[in-house]
Amino acid sequence: MAAQLAIILEVSAYPKPGNVSRFHPFKDTSLDHFLAGGIAVGPAIRRAALKGLKAGAGRLPIENVGLGFQILQAVKNSRAWHGGGNTNFGTLLLLVPMAAAAGFLKASGELGVKGLGRMVKRLVEQSTVDDAVSFYRAVREAGVGGLGKPPRGLPDSSNPQAVEELRRQGLTLYRVLKGCASYDALCRELVEGLPLTLKEGYPTLLEAYRRTGDVNRAAVQAYLRLLAIQPDTLIARKAGIREAEKVSRMASKVLRLGGALTGKGLKAAERLDGKLKTSDNRLNPGATADLTAASLMVFFLSGFKP
Repeated sequence: MAAQLAIILEVSAYPKPGNVSRFHPFKDTSLDHFLAGGIAVGPAIRRAALKGLKAGAGRLPIENVGLGFQILQAVKNSRAWHGGGNTNFGTLLLLVPMAAAAGFLKASGELGVKGLGRMVKRLVEQSTVDDAVSFYRAVREAGVGGLGKPPRGLPDSSNPQAVEELRRQGLTLYRVLKGCASYDALCRELVEGLPLTLKEGYPTLLEAYRRTGDVNRAAVQAYLRLLAIQPDTLIARKAGIREAEKVSRMASKVLRLGGALTGKGLKAAERLDGKLKTSDNRLNPGATADLTAASLMVFFLSGFKP
């Protein structure tokens, strides 16, 4: 439930500059597609949480939680319920391991914000080659346009022979994510234990909610904060690092006007939204949206309700 709420309230939050909204659908993807996918992934994320619960109770080896398989199933569930293409692959990449980690910690009676990052890191480190294989299949299932040109000899996910190469080299999901971490914020988030989510996104969200009592404004404020401190890696891949840094500077200016906490800041966020809208969506801070959803999941796991 926390994951589903996080997905649909993140995509519904407005104005998040550059993202899909009810006012600004993308060419082939609308808000409705994101909402449908966010609801549809519930059963798969529940299974991930139950796998973590079993592992936490000592009834399943931690390496058998099957992060890759759970991510693949969540992507399949999402795609089965809408025709809008890849709506939430990046979000699921974060939220599925978070659900498994929450289940593990629940079993041990230690569910809390501080332990969540450590547990995600541990689950990723204990991942297997089969997890990597399922992850690559999830990339193809989602219709993600490849993961760029991976460093350190990792196979290209768009290559039909990639799965065989993963097995031949004995590459685990951890090694794949570690290899991509230098240029992908979401991979880095997983291998390092959710540093941006837990140290920036969630605290900003919490403080904004305490000040406004409004989940929408709190989500927008967290999004702006994450975008300002970390150039969006999806923009960097599509348009180059200079464009990504430029967008981060613009988000910083919005925050200096108060961001979602003030009328001036909200108007500035709306203007920035207009500036980032392009026909090819190359200035869409998609990775930042995924980190915002992860921050919202922590918010709901902590017991907060809209």
